[in-house]
Amino acid sequence: MLATAQYLDSQGQFDGKSQAVRDLYDLLVDELNQLGPVQKIRKAISISFENGRPFASVIIRNRSIKLVIRTQHRIKNHRMLNIDRITGNCFDHTVLLDSKDDIDNELLSWLGEAYHSSG
Repeated sequence: MLATAQYLDSQGQFDGKSQAVRDLYDLLVDELNQLGPVQKIRKAISISFENGRPFASVIIRNRSIKLVIRTQHRIKNHRMLNIDRITGNCFDHTVLLDSKDDIDNELLSWLGEAYHSSG
């Protein structure tokens, strides 16, 4: 099942958000679909992306997106707002996406790694 860029207005994730954030979300979903089958799970305040297990999630903000990437190791990079250890070797990394330029090769490599380790 491909993740879709369908807006989740019924649950309020995109209510009152800018068109730029909607476009940013569309681009992110398009890039995730390039990795392979992605299941999108709607949560109360977030959207989770899974390939067998969760590998990423987003929280839609007014002018940006908080992206959480789950990997099997700590990524040390200045772009990380926060890093949480979930289990011994499982880490959630939070990255802020403000513009389409933030969805670059570096970010896509982290998402690819997370995707492939979750399936």
